[in-house]
Amino acid sequence: MTSGNTFTPTADELTVLELGRDTSTVRRMAGGQTLLCREFPLGVDALVLQSLRHEPPWPIELEHAIELTEEVVMPLAAQFAGSAGLVLQGQGADPITDALKASGIVQTRFSLDEIEVLFNRLIAVSQGRPASQEKLPTDLRFVAAMLMLREFMHHLHFADIALQATGP
Repeated sequence: MTSGNTFTPTADELTVLELGRDTSTVRRMAGGQTLLCREFPLGVDALVLQSLRHEPPWPIELEHAIELTEEVVMPLAAQFAGSAGLVLQGQGADPITDALKASGIVQTRFSLDEIEVLFNRLIAVSQGRPASQEKLPTDLRFVAAMLMLREFMHHLHFADIALQATGP
């Protein structure tokens, strides 16, 4: 139920975020129907190409990636902020799910605080902490997907996320 650019979610509504390679899509869903869909000009591979040059990325590279992500995510807030649930699907979910499983983390639902903790661990590695201490991969696609997810959740006020990988 939309009224102009504002949105009032109901219990069966959710937001689906699909992080693609070059672009991404966000959809507001209710009862299996798409209520609103927007493509935005940033994907996982595009963010890697534009910002992340080293593995693990340098802190300045992460700062640049955050700025780029904020530029495309912030305009979506008026239409998509804070629905009842957020689901991450598509190519962006795969590197996150695969990396977390390889690190011994099998859960598929995370709170914003849990995503922040994971992201802060990536930042610690970028600042010099040995990656082996954090037991998280430094793969740039994983870093980019986590960064985009974190920024999306943070700026659009989502309390939790469900990951739905495309693979087995």
